Amino acid sequence: MRSRLTPIQTNYPVPEDFVRLAKRWRPDAIDILLGYVWEGFDKLVAEAFDVSKTDENLEDDITYAAYCRIHDTMPPSSPYQVVHQQPERERKKPSGQAPSSDLGFRLRGGSIRSHFTIEAKVIPTERAVSKYVNEIRDNLLTGRYSLFSSEAAMLGYLLSGSPSVTFEAISQSLQCSLHSYPAFKQRNHRYSDHKRRASSARICTAFRCHHLLILFHCRKSGWREIRERL
Repeated sequence: MRSRLTPIQTNYPVPEDFVRLAKRWRPDAIDILLGYVWEGFDKLVAEAFDVSKTDENLEDDITYAAYCRIHDTMPPSSPYQVVHQQPERERKKPSGQAPSSDLGFRLRGGSIRSHFTIEAKVIPTERAVSKYVNEIRDNLLTGRYSLFSSEAAMLGYLLSGSPSVTFEAISQSLQCSLHSYPAFKQRNHRYSDHKRRASSARICTAFRCHHLLILFHCRKSGWREIRERL
């Protein structure tokens, strides 16, 4: 049975690819948006954000704190705004609640249906990447998230280990190459290119996923507890 249209789908037509739209503002628009993300996390890490004594809300709390700092970082003149827990409405089940991605960017005054998706996952140790990779496979590569954008980003909150080993583990699990990203060569930032299966003409099939690893090293006294919970 065909699912009913939501009010947003009824009121707003299928939008143009977010990345193509963003690059009309500036050719390096995606670099600028991801720069805001890095600057926001720089502020958070500089505040010595402690993840040692925490509970099951670790991922949500880091993400919300980062959202606040990214928002603080962005200039008022930017045509884009950062969004926390953006609803991903396009592939929701009939009569079900729409899933939400952790962060995103949308164009001020632009289509409500088009945004740049950013999803986050805690990575407890350098090879414990299964939840991170599943998020990419199940949501980003299926078009459940980021349907109207040919690029999106994953944040990995790395609590222990080496970023290079973590990137290697992600590459092996995804069975694809991860490349250094020219705009952020000195950071733990990689990207991978994919082909998404087109279940409709709307989906952006050529898809790029950015991988940003943020280091939140735990104090030894609290590490065992966190590892057991995750």
